Amino acid sequence: MDHRNSYDGIDKYAASMIKHKARQLVGKAGLTKSDQPDIEQALMIDLLHRMKHFNPAKGKKTTFIARVVERHISTILQARFAQCRDWRKCHSLNYTIDNGEGRQTEMIDLLSYDEESQSIGDVELASLKMDVERVLDTLPDDLKDLCRKLQDNNMAEIAREMGVPRSTLYAQLTRIRKVFREAGLEEY
Repeated sequence: MDHRNSYDGIDKYAASMIKHKARQLVGKAGLTKSDQPDIEQALMIDLLHRMKHFNPAKGKKTTFIARVVERHISTILQARFAQCRDWRKCHSLNYTIDNGEGRQTEMIDLLSYDEESQSIGDVELASLKMDVERVLDTLPDDLKDLCRKLQDNNMAEIAREMGVPRSTLYAQLTRIRKVFREAGLEEY
């Protein structure tokens, strides 16, 4: 199945540059031939949005187009290599691995899903809330305050707000975890 984007009414230089750059990306950063039309489309959309900023008094149109396309390619590659979605770490569920017993198996065969074991019932949830509240009540005020703030902010934001180093907050978090561990609520 051939997927080709239409470039009717688009600057011929822009269309050929985008096609060329998209072809160059195939095989890099986990991008495949089937990704090429999507890459072309993303590059064209970005270029069309940015064309309103082109000023012929500042430079040539071809230079502007080239820079916009190159910068967007850089953004695409940065996203592909970002730690949270690095394409090199993503595997299909059909990815074959050693199952620990000396045989090869697909990842999907190692996963199991049981709806009953995956959901927490209302009674268990209410019990958990009571246990957490009980443990929170035993904490000193500074640690209670940190727990409240952690519900809406990250450590860096809290440290800035309080004017203390993050290391101080992490030390307090260690104390909080110890209290929860001693109360038998380590996993929460």
